[in-house]
Amino acid sequence: MYGAALALTAGTTAATTGLPYFHMGEWNIGIPIQAFGVIVAAGVLIGAALLRRYAEWHGVEDEHIRGLLGWVTIAGFLGAHIFDVLFYEPQKMSEPIGSYPTQWPALLRIWDGISSYGGFVGGSIGFALYVWWKRLPVRLMADITIVGLLPAFSIGRIGCTVVSDHIGAAVNPDKWYAFLAMDYPLDANLKPVMDLAKKATIAGEKLGPTLTAWNLGLVELLYLIPVNVLILWLAFRGKKRMPAGFIVALTGVLYAPVRFFLDFLRPTTSDPTHFGFTFAQWASIAAFGAAVYAASRVLKNGLPADVVAPTAGEAQRQLRALLKEEEERLEREKEDNEAEERAEIARKRAEELEAAESSSSSESSSSSSSSDSDSDSDSDGDEEAEKPAPKPTGSKKKR
Repeated sequence: MYGAALALTAGTTAATTGLPYFHMGEWNIGIPIQAFGVIVAAGVLIGAALLRRYAEWHGVEDEHIRGLLGWVTIAGFLGAHIFDVLFYEPQKMSEPIGSYPTQWPALLRIWDGISSYGGFVGGSIGFALYVWWKRLPVRLMADITIVGLLPAFSIGRIGCTVVSDHIGAAVNPDKWYAFLAMDYPLDANLKPVMDLAKKATIAGEKLGPTLTAWNLGLVELLYLIPVNVLILWLAFRGKKRMPAGFIVALTGVLYAPVRFFLDFLRPTTSDPTHFGFTFAQWASIAAFGAAVYAASRVLKNGLPADVVAPTAGEAQRQLRALLKEEEERLEREKEDNEAEERAEIARKRAEELEAAESSSSSESSSSSSSSDSDSDSDSDGDEEAEKPAPKPTGSKKKR
């Protein structure tokens, strides 16, 4: 009885209050490290690992895996910043320019603001250029890309959540859905929260020590978790595999409409609108239309891409076996080369010794011949000395 009452009370309380505020900013370990940057880097590494696993299952060469990763990642980060400046903060274009990095033109300060849809557009341009350049199958390479991009992006939303990067509109804490919002303390001095508090004060609302508002990074993350589970399950299952290109199309169908409606939870003054919608909302409309069209085409005439093994795990085992065989072959070649080098060194030493002995024997023969010559000369001299001296000849003088 009491347990049921406590559970009911706890459930009611949880449903009528926001989540407790938590924040991760900068870690100082001798040098400042931004928590957001660490989380994004982790997302990129995990996404790259999943992309590689899926690509190797489909027999894609390592050269193309590295090339696709590089082009999509670099173009994605550039696009994320460029579109952020153009569509969200165009006022930065008129800022004074100087030589110090913080005074560079806004488009060159790639660390100063990013847009998720800008990243999608930039990454898509990088993808299209690389696939066109290398003449690769578009549908398969698109699936490979989204298998890495979706988890990387979702982990990036963890970073957005913990640094309060996307604070949305204020939420009435008495509403049933308030448990998805966050209680932001006013003394945290977060600019979006202070703007909401100022607006609430003007409207005559009474404020406590906290203000309940949407943490849009968290809300999107909560939706992306089941989307990731579904997409990765469909991508890596060995049986009843989907046609190539369906994974990327389904991702667009699932993500775009939700992102469209999430932008209505932003403060009305946070993001500029263009003909009534934000840039992300217009991009969501375009992405949803393209995804639906692509999915219909793929389901109509698409086929699953060829794989090198029944499952991705089996492909990894085969790859490890091949790598081990290659490593052993290289080790044997190294040992054979070392043996040949030792044999060559021994042969050269033997030739040197043989040449030295030959030279020594020549010198011995030469000195022996010289000694024999000297002996012959000495014996000839002795014979000459042993001969009797000739008697003097000639007549005696008469007196």
